[in-house]
Amino acid sequence: MKISKIIYFLILALNLTITTNTSYGSSHNSNKNIKDVYEHLKNNQFSKAINELKNLSEKNKPKAQLLYAKILYSGDITTQDFEMSYFWANTSKLGGLKNSSNILDKLNDLIDDENKLKINEKIKLFLNKLAVTGNKLAIVQIAKWNLELSPEPNFENAYKWYNVAVALGIKSAKTKRDEMIKNIENQRLFEIQKESIKIFNNIKNLGG
Repeated sequence: MKISKIIYFLILALNLTITTNTSYGSSHNSNKNIKDVYEHLKNNQFSKAINELKNLSEKNKPKAQLLYAKILYSGDITTQDFEMSYFWANTSKLGGLKNSSNILDKLNDLIDDENKLKINEKIKLFLNKLAVTGNKLAIVQIAKWNLELSPEPNFENAYKWYNVAVALGIKSAKTKRDEMIKNIENQRLFEIQKESIKIFNNIKNLGG
């Protein structure tokens, strides 16, 4: 591999160590892990770097997801995989990394609408699995998924998850939760609140 390509990925990894302010906890461990990826790349240990990025992405670390998406798109140190690049770029965007839009713009014409819908459903399943265990970031992501990646905006489900998020102490979700109410019929709102309570109690019982 040409040295210019190696430097390219090192710069990407280093830029992603910048702290992102969120309400979901400290980014210290995430930054440390990204620095480990940086070291693997620096030492031409590309397989280790890819494995670490995949592991971090599956643990729902947005910085790792974005870098992994870029690498999967470029295909320089692993095979190109536009489907998984789209998957992780969207997941990282839902996690608050707006720069993910850059890679998504490049992928937009490479993936047809039918496949986008299928991938978006896989993102939903991935996030839902994490959300029900109490992963706070995933809870906010699945709420945003219902507004941004659902075939049609689902205000009821968005409200349900934002409601859980606020109950778990994510104050930044309060405004979005309250915005959803105006799009929901009163009778349905009561039913959705009961669903939220059930999810919240299950998470608390798991120690979330």
